[in-house]
Amino acid sequence: MKNEIDGMFLLTVFAKIEKNGTAVTNDLGAGFTLEGITVNSGFDGYEVYFDNGKVQLTLGFHNQWNTTAENETEYDEFVKMLNNIDKKY
Repeated sequence: MKNEIDGMFLLTVFAKIEKNGTAVTNDLGAGFTLEGITVNSGFDGYEVYFDNGKVQLTLGFHNQWNTTAENETEYDEFVKMLNNIDKKY
């Protein structure tokens, strides 16, 4: 999987989803959803979560991130969704 995303990009997309999305409550608590991506923040604010139903990406302290993508196709689709939100909003 290509490392084509960084912490600043993820935080920018998170803010756009938070601003333009619809409020939701899920297993992680209060969050927002926009165009198939749901975001939540950790209880201490040091982690943010992105989820599209197939892939979950966690951005943690010092901009380190990891993902549950099972293959490159899922990951690429997820990144495409993030890029679309970034460009559109």
